[in-house]
Amino acid sequence: MQVWIYLHFPALQLDALYSDESDKPLAIVESARFKVVQCNTLAEEQGIQHGMGLGSASALCHQLQVHPYDEKIEQQTLHDIAQWLYMVTSDIALFPPQGLLLKATDMLSLYGGLETYWQRVSQHLNQLGFRYFYSSGFSPFSAMLLAKSGRALLSQDKTQIRNTINHFPLTATELEDKQVEKLSRVGVNTLQDLLSLPMQDIARRFDIELVNYVGRLLGQFKHPIEFYHPPEKFHSYLELLFDIENIQWLEKPLNKLLDKLELFLTLRNQVAYELELTLHQRDYPDGKIRFTSACGDYYAERWLRLCQLTMESLKLDAPVHGLTLKLIRGGELEATSQDIFAGHRGQQSELELIGLLQAKLGKDSVRKVALTGDPRPEKSTLLCQPDSYQPGTSIPITPQVKRLRPFMMLPTPEPLAEQISIIQGPERFVTGWWDGDEMTRDYFIARSQTGRWLWVFRNQQRQWFLHGLFS
Repeated sequence: MQVWIYLHFPALQLDALYSDESDKPLAIVESARFKVVQCNTLAEEQGIQHGMGLGSASALCHQLQVHPYDEKIEQQTLHDIAQWLYMVTSDIALFPPQGLLLKATDMLSLYGGLETYWQRVSQHLNQLGFRYFYSSGFSPFSAMLLAKSGRALLSQDKTQIRNTINHFPLTATELEDKQVEKLSRVGVNTLQDLLSLPMQDIARRFDIELVNYVGRLLGQFKHPIEFYHPPEKFHSYLELLFDIENIQWLEKPLNKLLDKLELFLTLRNQVAYELELTLHQRDYPDGKIRFTSACGDYYAERWLRLCQLTMESLKLDAPVHGLTLKLIRGGELEATSQDIFAGHRGQQSELELIGLLQAKLGKDSVRKVALTGDPRPEKSTLLCQPDSYQPGTSIPITPQVKRLRPFMMLPTPEPLAEQISIIQGPERFVTGWWDGDEMTRDYFIARSQTGRWLWVFRNQQRQWFLHGLFS
């Protein structure tokens, strides 16, 4: 016997967007009929019920806050829930806008039974804080019927499930209203009445849709199911509850998108190196902000810190009504291990420090010094991007140079204007013939009368110059 579990979320939009405003009576209203389709506990305490008209609801509660129903929000939230459940169960089907179907048959051997499997799924699902009804069934339609009716039945006994659904009225099924009305005219009002009819009589007297429903409900016909597969790329949009004019106030909704990103990366054992945040502004072109992490990360908390540093110096040109977060560059999460004999090295790695500096100062303001291999002192080093290495590798270590070189080099040599004592040298440089910038110099290590250690040279015209200082 196949085992299915259906999850029904009766107030998905309310729980997804307005759960933080639990101290106010709220209602979600369908714009076409002005009917209440969802309401929170405070609104229910004021007498507001599902299906009530907007006028009656407003008369019962003058402080009632009303928001329009948006099916797209629930569908997006349903995808987020499916992606979250994908961490503990595999076969998931979406029944938008408020339902999820789990095929538990293939997971029972892994978890050791239906009760253990549901305990793991429910514990994982409860972390999201959404209200839901659930039930198991021997077919998708049987589990759906029981869950939508609020029956928390968890059983593999087909006879028990069949006896339970027999008492349901046809109005509780997925049949269309016109089909229910036709059946009511001939005295068929409950599922028991319908299921007692031979399938041949149903096919002869009614349309094929009713035959298919009965066959799928009883598990006699195959029910085509399209299972959910997590997306390959991360691209998530969040509609704000109100227009935001202060960029610092975007941190809270941005954190919700980063939580989704963390889940996306965790499922794939990956890290993100670069993100793009699109600010959808009212009556103004969209703005885009890039965030980078030199070391790559998947934790929402660490990404939020980088985003805060980047955004604290920015100003909005117009009010923002929505956010879109997109993963630009990512990579595999590589296992790293530290030598236990290396000792304590601080709380931050080199790459984490670079990421914080880039977020605070801007990516173009942070550079690293790299060796070029050119023997000329002016061209022996250059400034380059600190993340010019391949992602996942550490910062290249500067090779040790056995010859003494000063740590502080002057941008250009300056004429020597003080008395010195030669300590070491000369070291002759005759180079640069390949590009026309020839050089012939004799370098010395010297000590000034004030005690400074200098790196000086003498050219072919016997002129002395200061080029560096030793620390």
